[in-house]
Amino acid sequence: MSRKGVKIARELRILRRMTAANIAMNLVYRANFAMFMVSNIAIPVISLLVWRAALASGARLPVGKEYLTTYFVILSFVTMATSSWMAPFLSEDIRLGKLSIWMIRPASMLHESIANNLAEKALKAAMLIPMVGVMWLLFADAVRVPGNGVRWLLFAVSTVLGAVLVFVLDVIIGALAFWLDDTSGINRARTLILGLLSGAIVPLALMPHWSQGFMRMQPFRFTVSFPVEILAGHLPAHDIAVGFGVQLGYVLAVCLLARRIWSAGLRSYSAVGA
Repeated sequence: MSRKGVKIARELRILRRMTAANIAMNLVYRANFAMFMVSNIAIPVISLLVWRAALASGARLPVGKEYLTTYFVILSFVTMATSSWMAPFLSEDIRLGKLSIWMIRPASMLHESIANNLAEKALKAAMLIPMVGVMWLLFADAVRVPGNGVRWLLFAVSTVLGAVLVFVLDVIIGALAFWLDDTSGINRARTLILGLLSGAIVPLALMPHWSQGFMRMQPFRFTVSFPVEILAGHLPAHDIAVGFGVQLGYVLAVCLLARRIWSAGLRSYSAVGA
């Protein structure tokens, strides 16, 4: 095995062990995770009932009941799977000098953040999936998903890419603490923009017609809406291929940007003797 292959294998072993340790630690908070998942699924359920009531009252929408129902049933899982919450913690660790501890360890702070993210999502998925199943049964009359296994595979891949995109955006915002004393305002703005433009609050298909060109290409669509659309929207193969190309392009761009910001931040961090 090459030196690079040995390094990758070593980092994967470290990540696996850190993830297992984080799962064991987070098992202490099972009840807290369960309540959080109840609130996570409550918002899509309420939104679905509101939009179905609007349709029943004669509202003319660009999509039908089947699309909206399928969209919101899948939405709660995708928002959980692509979420990230480490930006404020990363910022605090940088600001308080806790990063120095990780600089002398065999694993980095980013390894710990990835492990924590994976561990929490594993526990949340175990609790959320049965709830999504119940929601699916309650609205089974209008849920329409493709039986093609390829679509489900594409959905899984797109969800993973969306999770990477959100996580790396978190790294970028957290790393701004190398130069800024407080990044909470930036993080709150990102959360608000992400919720609106990702389709987590309102399906992008319901946005004004004049904005659809922008909505299809802007980066936040590929964190939530695009994976859901693969199943709920029955996108043609061409649109899926273009969507994957754009999504992968955004992932590569933010990864490159995050690497440069993190490297520049570490140089600045060590330069002041922290």
